[in-house]
Amino acid sequence: MARRSAQLNTEIAVALAKGSPHPEATVSDWKKRVAEIQKRARTTRDPGQRAILQEEFTAAQAGLRAAQQTMAVKPTYVTGTNLFALKKLIVESGGRPFSNRLHAVDQPHIKRTLDAGLVELRGNNLHLTSAGRTAVADEIISDIEKLNKYQPRENTFVPAEKRAELLAKDVAKHEAELRHLEEALATLHAGS
Repeated sequence: MARRSAQLNTEIAVALAKGSPHPEATVSDWKKRVAEIQKRARTTRDPGQRAILQEEFTAAQAGLRAAQQTMAVKPTYVTGTNLFALKKLIVESGGRPFSNRLHAVDQPHIKRTLDAGLVELRGNNLHLTSAGRTAVADEIISDIEKLNKYQPRENTFVPAEKRAELLAKDVAKHEAELRHLEEALATLHAGS
């Protein structure tokens, strides 16, 4: 009957405790280890050696699971799309806290801002943190700057008698959008 080495005992104990015996071991390293143990187990006839290989296999599987779990940790950075979704919700709510009932399209983006600490959940409402307030305010300011650069122009592709009417509609829509952004920004600054 084969005897286990002290190093193997340590490796088994550590892997069973959900820790990797080698912190730098990757998922592919653990998969290779599991395959190697399975190959040795198929060729071994000694029941004592098979028991040791079974423990090694259990330890390697635990290490593989631990490596896969550490790989599954999601990043906490925020993308431009996440900020856009948050800014849109803040502008729609007028700069005040908004309900945690979101459209399915916005849920992953707002969840990521929640994980990054830009938003916090209090009761049934989501509230901006100071970092979130700053990020959203910066986005709103850049949108206001973009809108100030753009001025609606007369559409020359429509008949002359409709041009003034369409231009008036475009100017009114532009001014309403600008006013809406400024009101949300003012509410954000008042809430800080």
